[in-house]
Amino acid sequence: MRTLDFLVDIPHARRVNEQLAELRRLQVSAGIFAVAMVGGAIGLFIVGQTWAIITAIVLIVAALACAYAGIVAPQRATDLKKMYSEHELVPAVVTAVRPRGFTMMALVNLTRDRSQEPRWALVPRRAQNLPGHRVKVGERVPCVAVTDASKMSQYWQRVQPVPIAWAARDEEVLKRAQRAISQSEWIVLEKNVKRGEEAEKSRGYLTLSASELPADLR
Repeated sequence: MRTLDFLVDIPHARRVNEQLAELRRLQVSAGIFAVAMVGGAIGLFIVGQTWAIITAIVLIVAALACAYAGIVAPQRATDLKKMYSEHELVPAVVTAVRPRGFTMMALVNLTRDRSQEPRWALVPRRAQNLPGHRVKVGERVPCVAVTDASKMSQYWQRVQPVPIAWAARDEEVLKRAQRAISQSEWIVLEKNVKRGEEAEKSRGYLTLSASELPADLR
């Protein structure tokens, strides 16, 4: 798996990294739901009837699950150094520019076991800031692909492209990241830049057929 070794600029990342902002919002929402369920459970325990106690126990279990999924797990994901060192370096390009942000689209191999046949997909993401880059259609944006899937899945089921620029202000780091990605991958993305809207509207990730790929990516 291709990764990029660089020094994560923590103050810069905490200021501009939208992945962290999304995780913080998730933590707040999960905390509110967990507190509400615990409050409901307490009320049911006060009722004291069998059905109420059973329901209260279910609510407490749900609150614990909510707290883990929304607070504990995202807390682990906010380890910036791990985020950038343990996830694959992938190419992305800007596909649309709006008054309050832009859309970028990454090229990601969804196959988890790299000894198996690759499944290349176009993965879109909307964002608002892109330091160190020109926000224009076609701009190359090296990213890491933050991925997740169930243990039984052969493919990554959830993918979030996270720009290197959200963790580094040094232009040399951004240039090195861009050079580390093969020209074949950049060319595939640039040929598909007009499919950004299609990728956003797709119910799943928009995958590419073998005929749409150069020989070295098949």
